Amino acid sequence: MNSPTSEDPPPGQQALDSDHDLLGALMDNSPDSIFFKDLESRFVKISRSEVHNLLRLSISRYRAAHPGDDGHVLPKHLASAEAFEKFVIGKTDADIYGQERASDFSQDEQDIIRTGISVVEKSEKTVHPDGHIVWYLTTKGPWRDKNGHIIGTFGTSKNISELKAAQSKIEEVQAQLLATARMAGMAEIASNVLHNVGNVLNSVNISAGLISTQLRNSKLRGLERALALMDEHASDLGAFLTQDARGKLLPAYLRELARTLEQEHASMSAELLTLGKSVDHIKQVIAIQQSYAGTPRVVESVKLSELLEDALRMNSDALTRHKVSLVKEFALLPALRLDRHRTLQVLVNLISNAKQALDGLTERTPCITLSAAWADQAEGQLLRITVADNGEGIAPENLTRVFSHGFTTRKNGHGFGLHSCALAAQEMGGSLSAHSLGAGQGATFILDIPVEITPTPP
Repeated sequence: MNSPTSEDPPPGQQALDSDHDLLGALMDNSPDSIFFKDLESRFVKISRSEVHNLLRLSISRYRAAHPGDDGHVLPKHLASAEAFEKFVIGKTDADIYGQERASDFSQDEQDIIRTGISVVEKSEKTVHPDGHIVWYLTTKGPWRDKNGHIIGTFGTSKNISELKAAQSKIEEVQAQLLATARMAGMAEIASNVLHNVGNVLNSVNISAGLISTQLRNSKLRGLERALALMDEHASDLGAFLTQDARGKLLPAYLRELARTLEQEHASMSAELLTLGKSVDHIKQVIAIQQSYAGTPRVVESVKLSELLEDALRMNSDALTRHKVSLVKEFALLPALRLDRHRTLQVLVNLISNAKQALDGLTERTPCITLSAAWADQAEGQLLRITVADNGEGIAPENLTRVFSHGFTTRKNGHGFGLHSCALAAQEMGGSLSAHSLGAGQGATFILDIPVEITPTPP
């Protein structure tokens, strides 16, 4: 074992260097902006993501102020992220955003300095000179020294532009929905649109709720507390990290926090992708209804297993809430060419109907079986998708009526869902049929649609 030499740094300095490395890793790799400002709202330290955000805005503002060729020759402080980071330290938001926009930021910060009360999860909009809009969810708090005196402010900002865009698309789609129904002048089409969009909006609400919850419960607040604790002990950080009970825990906490923030970012990105799929399907539902005016349907190559999983996901909240058991029987099929959104519309409705048929079931575990396979022996011409439940069943006299417009056996039903499914199946050149042994015996709905196997590239 080697003994320490006079060139080895003391243990406290080693801990300090290690802590600086951890803080540097967070400041360099966090997808969210982190910043520290003094009592005059001048930047003291900013994360790498904040450097890039402010640099993009500054370049945009510079080029707007210098149109023509002059705008392409950037001054030295805008030539690189490293140069800009050196430039921005000591500057205020007014130097970046302009006085009018910066006044909102500085007012918040001066209120924090005066009262010691944090600003939590405030939505802030930044408009670039080219019209590009970026939304942030910002939290700011008082920056204190080791004696508890406020020496400035610090905060974090999360880019929520994708979430805002999704919300805007939902509002746009709802407006289109009303306009489509109004122009069509047909109560049946309007009802079908509302019914099918309503099914998918449940999925949209779930995704938006999950994203909102993730934002509220983000571990960024833990980062803020850790940074504040380090600032309190800035003058004796080495001793704090090696001798204080809380300080000894801090390096490990920062490592775990970095991993957690990375997981948060991945989870939120996945949920935004799910939200985008749901919004896209709502738009396609409207397009499908417009097809009655003569717009041709869209046939595309689809991985059927992914389509089936999408239909289940759009009903997942209700299925989970009612503890419905799912059985999946998917045959191994090649990529198929079919009308993706019409098929998805039918499946979402059938699964929703099956769930409702299970409401109040107590004598056995509620179960839905979703299966897919070839319906013909030749294979490759007719696809069969089956949705079966072990719920309330269908009386024999109603088997031929369930697809009629306005027919329903539910107290609060409207009789639009299965009718629109039958129409969609016919539009695809297929058929939809219902089978049941009677009341209390469950029901099975069979969707048969002609398909083509997607050609394999040579």
